[in-house]
Amino acid sequence: MVEQTAALAARLSRRLKKRNWTISTAESCTGGLIASILTDMSGASKWFNQGWVVYSNESKTKQLGVDESYFSEENVGAVSHEVAIGMARGARYKSNSDVSIGITGIAGPTGSSENKEVGRVHVAIIAKDYFLVRRMDFGDNDRLDNKKSFASFALGLALEALDKVDSNNSQATRISKKESPKKRSEEIDISSLDSLSEEWEGELTWKSSKKTVVQDISKVDLASSTDWNQETD
Repeated sequence: MVEQTAALAARLSRRLKKRNWTISTAESCTGGLIASILTDMSGASKWFNQGWVVYSNESKTKQLGVDESYFSEENVGAVSHEVAIGMARGARYKSNSDVSIGITGIAGPTGSSENKEVGRVHVAIIAKDYFLVRRMDFGDNDRLDNKKSFASFALGLALEALDKVDSNNSQATRISKKESPKKRSEEIDISSLDSLSEEWEGELTWKSSKKTVVQDISKVDLASSTDWNQETD
């Protein structure tokens, strides 16, 4: 697992350096492990911008602007797509990185609920204007093993997201050369995305604002915000 994770991190660093892109991380269940793995590599300061360890719900809201209503008993909870993508959005917005990772999960041995078992993790990747969010269940393993599995999963998903960005850019270039470009998919609001689905994927548009970052992201509500315009593939 250690060698696999290190290999994923090395591949990710090469991809970022090739594009002259930077990355930031927002971690809960992994406690900074992803940032540690990435910065184990010499020269990481050229492409690694910043990392947050936001373990409490309050810190997720105060530091990254995650909507506090998600943490209520009636809503999705801390371990969810909504919180993961909120963390990733806050990290990218505040650090001005090209790529961000948001991760939240249950490493165990406690913390499970009726609908969320130990070993569940939600990872969100934002790469430029593309986002990918995926849930994975690793099972009731040792706490440290789960954290390592979560980190490896996040790094692999980041590479997958970069592949998709490359593919989208290539397709956009081909379309731009045609006289009649294909009609874009119908835009949808994030409220129509199923919180229980394994994966979310789409594109977003950043809202331009002269307000401070804290003022702006504190207003974000991923369930209904017009800040986010998604397209299905």
